[in-house]
Formats: sequence, structure tokens, C-alpha cells
Amino acid sequence: MISVAMATYNGEKYLQQQLDSIAAQSILPDELVVCDDCSTDKTIEILENFKQKVSFEVRIFQNEINSGYVKNFARVISEAKGDYVFMCDQDDFWYPNKTEVVLKTFEENPNAQLVAHNAMCTDADLKPLGKTLFEFDVSRGLRYGSAIHGFVTCAKRSYLNYMLPIPYCYSFDRWLSLPAHELKIRYELDTVLGYYRRHENAITFDTIGKSQNFINIAKRKIKSNIRSIKRARSMEEIDYRYTRETSIIEFARRVKANEKLPEWIDEELLNKLESSAKIKVEAFKVRYNAISVTGLERLQRILRAYKKGVYKHFHGFQTALDDLFRYKCN
Repeated sequence: MISVAMATYNGEKYLQQQLDSIAAQSILPDELVVCDDCSTDKTIEILENFKQKVSFEVRIFQNEINSGYVKNFARVISEAKGDYVFMCDQDDFWYPNKTEVVLKTFEENPNAQLVAHNAMCTDADLKPLGKTLFEFDVSRGLRYGSAIHGFVTCAKRSYLNYMLPIPYCYSFDRWLSLPAHELKIRYELDTVLGYYRRHENAITFDTIGKSQNFINIAKRKIKSNIRSIKRARSMEEIDYRYTRETSIIEFARRVKANEKLPEWIDEELLNKLESSAKIKVEAFKVRYNAISVTGLERLQRILRAYKKGVYKHFHGFQTALDDLFRYKCN
């Protein structure tokens, strides 16, 4: 069974094109599951009309309150029933062979639990920007194909069974991709299978889509650094990071709870992933102890932790400095 999981919010401008591209697939899905986050435009009307015209099932859920992109996507993935779940944004466009090629990739790579394909980056009118998504990764200093973008991914149910529910501290795509990468069950397919539409309302428009001239890059870095420093020095951020590691440990425990590990799991890699998370959790505990006090005593505890190598598991001196000035948000 094939599911498409789509999150929507005031998407009337581009939604119909995305829906039409799904309906034009050479291998149609068995269901389209949509979770709408309190849209105030014609999004629901467009979805209901589409539902009446297609041969596959369309299930539409509506949040009672606006929950945001992360929680909305987490919910729609949880509602999907398929053995293969294609993640879908409301404003992109799929090539007609997308589902067929991705399913064939899974067939040819039985160990893969997550497939991420390439896409052509375009402007709001689907005019190509001259680079694929994977090429943009390189231009931003990343490894070719390494960036995490949910709309190009499809996950097997056998993997999702261990990954759900999605922890609050992760976006759905990051949570699904990072363990898969470490366990070598994430397959990067260097085939363009859709248009990645970049427009001003897109979440990642500043990094992929907006003119990347010197001024825009400088502005983005300044804004990013200010936000990063402010966020990094809050108590909420350390709690957030701590929960990320405990979530990895819980994932490993769920997998190991079986009498026999799934065939696609490499036990050595799983143990390595779990061990790394446990080491960080213990380091977090030392950091919590240091920041539980204030003034000179906090400085002394942080220095002792630094000398013991606690901060080598994070960003070294920068994280120690963040802990020294860490505060609780109101």
C-alpha cells in the first residue's frame, strides 16, 4: 500500500498543481492523507474537490488549533497507513514517474528504509533556477545530497513503526533522516523527480531560492548568528538538545525489544548510535549540574567539566561559554 502524507496551511496558490502531479503518477498512491493546520483560504475546498475526482482514497484531517509545520507533519505521517509513505509539501510538483522510480529503488536496495531523491529547484512559476537540490547542498558547503528535505523522501512502514511518534525536539524529516543515515539505511537517489518550488513564503527560501549574492548571504549569516546565540544560551535549548539524545536511545531500545533484530538493522551500527547518544546524555548531566548554580561557582564547575573533556561532545569552548551565560526564557 502506498500513502502520500501532505501537510497544508493556506496553500491555495500552488496546491492544485501539486495535487494534479500526484494524480498523474504512473503508479498511483492508494491514499492521500492530508492534515490541514487551520487554513483560512480555499485549501479545504480545493482538497474536497480533488477528493471527488480521483480514484484513490483521500482522507482530510483538520487541526482544531494551529499547531505549526512540525507538529502538523508529525500528525499526518502518523495517520498514514501505507507500507511506503511519501512525504509531500503543498507547493511543489512531482514528475509523473516519481513513485515508480522510488519504489523500484526500494526494490533494488532491500536494505534501504528511507529514499531521498534529487529535485530541480525552481522559482514560484516552476522556472528552473539552474541548480538541483543536491547541487545547492554543495554551494552551501554541504556534502552532495546530504541536506535533509522532507518533500523528496519516502519511508518504509517497517522503519516508521520504530520512529513514531516523532519527538517534539525534531522536525519530521530530520528525525527520520539522521538515524537512517547513521544506520546506513538512507539511500540518496541522484535522479531529479520533481520541482522544488522556491517562493517567499517557503520555509527555506532564504537559503535556497533567494538570490545568493554577497549582501543576502551576509544578512542571512548575521541574522542566523544572532538567533543562534540567543537560542543556544537558553535553558530551553539545552533541554531540547538533551531530549534529542534520549529520543535516539528510546529508538534503539524499541528496535532491540524484538526477539530478533529487523533484517535491515546492522547491530554494530545500532550499538554505535546508541552508545554515542548515551555518552552525550551523561555529558549533558554534568552540564546540568554546572548550570544549576550561578556566579563564580558556575564558572568553576564549567571549567572542571571543560578540563574533563565534557564539552568535546558538543562545540567545545563555544558551548562552555553558552553554559556560562545560560538563562531561562520567560
